[in-house]
Amino acid sequence: MMAETQKATGDSGYGKNQVIVTARRALGINRFYLVYAIIVGIGVLVFLNPSSSIGFSNVTNTTGVISGAVNARAGIPLLAVPFTVLPMMMLTTPMVVLFVYDKNNGMLEYLLSLGTTQRDIYLRYLDAALLNAVVYLLVFGALNMLYSYIRSGTRFLSTTGVILGIGGLIAVSTVAFIMTIMMVFSSLQKSRAGGNQPLAITLGLVGVFPGYFIPFLFHYGVAMEIEIVQGTLIAAVALILVALSGRLVRREKLLP
Repeated sequence: MMAETQKATGDSGYGKNQVIVTARRALGINRFYLVYAIIVGIGVLVFLNPSSSIGFSNVTNTTGVISGAVNARAGIPLLAVPFTVLPMMMLTTPMVVLFVYDKNNGMLEYLLSLGTTQRDIYLRYLDAALLNAVVYLLVFGALNMLYSYIRSGTRFLSTTGVILGIGGLIAVSTVAFIMTIMMVFSSLQKSRAGGNQPLAITLGLVGVFPGYFIPFLFHYGVAMEIEIVQGTLIAAVALILVALSGRLVRREKLLP
C-alpha cells in the first residue's frame, strides 16, 4: 500500500513535480470531462468569438444605446465569459473526485505521517487544478486570438482579449473557490441526490450563472462593466479563502 501511495502521489511534500503528477492523475480519471471542455472551447471559438458571423461582425452600432434584437446580437460575444468558466468547472470535477479518492484510501493520511502539512496537501491539489485550467485557457485563448485575426485582422483583437481576460479571471477564481470550500466543508465533496456533480461544483456555478443573462439585459458597455465587477468580486472571495486556507483546512478534514 505504501509503495502504491508513493507512486500515485509522488514524493512527499509540495513541489512542481507533485503538482504535475496530481494534474495528470485527475485528467486520467475520466476523459469525458476533458472532451467536454474541448467541445465547449471549440463552440466558443466558432460561435462566440467577436469576429464570428453572430458576433460583432454583423453589428454596426455597438457604442450608443442599443435595444431589442441588436442589443442581443451585440451582447452575444460576452457569453464567452460564462462559457469559458464552464469547462474549467468540468475540469475541476475530476480533481475533487481525486481528492476524495485519495482521502478515503488513506493517501493523505500517509502524506501527513511523513510530515507534510495540511496546507502543502491543499496547495498540491489547488495548484494542480489551476494548472489544468491555465493550460486550457492559454491554448484556447491563443486559438481565439488567432481565429479573430484570420477573420478580421486586428479589428476585434482588443475586444477578444478583454473578453478572454474577464473569462480567465472568473474561471481561475472559481476553480480556487471550489477547491478551497471543498476541502473546508467535507459535505461539499458529495453529490446531491440524483446528481453526479460534487456540491462544491454546483455552488461554484452560482457565481457564474448571472453571466448567461447579463449580455441580454444590458447594453454591451454596461454588461462589460458588470462582468468586470463580477469577476473582481469572485476573485476577492477566492483570494480571501486561499489566504485563510492555513486555518480553514484542518488536519482532520484530510483523514478517511
